[in-house]
Amino acid sequence: MSFKRILLATAAASVLVIGFVPVAHAARLEAGVCIERHQQPGPEGRLRDLVEKPQVDQLRAWIKKHPKLAAEAAANASSGSTVTVQTWVHVIRKDLTVAGGNVPDRWIRDQITVLNRSFGGSTGGANTGFSFALAGVTRTTNAKWFDLQGGEDKQMKRALKVGGVETLNIYTANLSHNLLGYAYLAQDAAKVGVLDGVVVHFESLPGGNFAIYSEGDTATHEVGHWFDLFHTFDGGCAGGDLVADTAPEASPAFNCPVGRDTCVGDGLDPITNFMDYTQDSCMFEFTAGQAARMQQAWAAFRTP
Repeated sequence: MSFKRILLATAAASVLVIGFVPVAHAARLEAGVCIERHQQPGPEGRLRDLVEKPQVDQLRAWIKKHPKLAAEAAANASSGSTVTVQTWVHVIRKDLTVAGGNVPDRWIRDQITVLNRSFGGSTGGANTGFSFALAGVTRTTNAKWFDLQGGEDKQMKRALKVGGVETLNIYTANLSHNLLGYAYLAQDAAKVGVLDGVVVHFESLPGGNFAIYSEGDTATHEVGHWFDLFHTFDGGCAGGDLVADTAPEASPAFNCPVGRDTCVGDGLDPITNFMDYTQDSCMFEFTAGQAARMQQAWAAFRTP
């Protein structure tokens, strides 16, 4: 049993019941991404992203057009083969201090380890068939880029982005509006061009100072979007994340509300899924269905 699952089993003895944060408005960026703002801060005053599910899922359209390729891609998740994603980390800092965003190399190495464990299934979920190799690290001192406003990152990414749609670019900065991170969906990668990638608050890396959000799972969550996963709560109890083996939930879960069940009769809410909004220690899994969707999205939109 993984360390996270042990912690969760221990927490089950004292179930936490919390309220849900009302959405005030969402600020639209480019296609495929939206940043959520709330009337009240979430736990620890931090908010995960809100990626807006497109009206038409381009991956479903691709699957319908290419059923054989789609079946082969889905099978890759359980075949034991691994796709290694070349990953660049771009550190944006205002000065040379850690508090100024100059994250230590150890944090970056640990973040790659978190991604490999999470997507490799060693934390307790499905093995997705993806691994991550750190191809390089850049460090840029720019106070304006460091205090990053959501959607105002085009100049930064144009200067720093490496590779094509198959290369994962992760940018660390001091995000505004209490945001933890945001990303662009695989199906929008070609459309958004240089904007494609993942942005996370530098304090969310392992070793950061965000308490319940400093185990590196903000990046795990955002890379899930990069592979075309939606939130587990998309569509509410109608189940709109387009993955059959994730139980529906009426709204995002925060903290770690063990036993939460907002859609009666459909199983407990998937609070341990990386694509919910719970704290890092609560998240430990992707499902086999999510792994299949990620593999199909890779074949459709990110294969070089």
